[in-house]
Amino acid sequence: MTPLETARAFIDAVQEKQADVAADLCADDVEIVLPGADSPLRGKEGVRQMVRMAPKLEQSFRSEEELDGKVRVTTLTRAPGIFANYTTWVFAFQDGRVARLTFELRAAN
Repeated sequence: MTPLETARAFIDAVQEKQADVAADLCADDVEIVLPGADSPLRGKEGVRQMVRMAPKLEQSFRSEEELDGKVRVTTLTRAPGIFANYTTWVFAFQDGRVARLTFELRAAN
């Protein structure tokens, strides 16, 4: 898979609550930096933890780009009746696997 395909597969796995699928797309020492978290989640177990704790949200792809070894995928993320924002997932790769994931959030309304 290309890095962009891997990023999309990861986002789909998170949305479908498939923790093992998401973890399999990552390096053993992956680091996930969640907005507002005190410390990053680390390793494949950290990925599984992120997937398990993620609320069920509606997401639709808005844009994607691959540049300088990173993939940026922006989704419109909604919890109907509660909030909507644009979430940019920023993936860094190592040997074809997700090595680091960070997020950028921007209000949609």
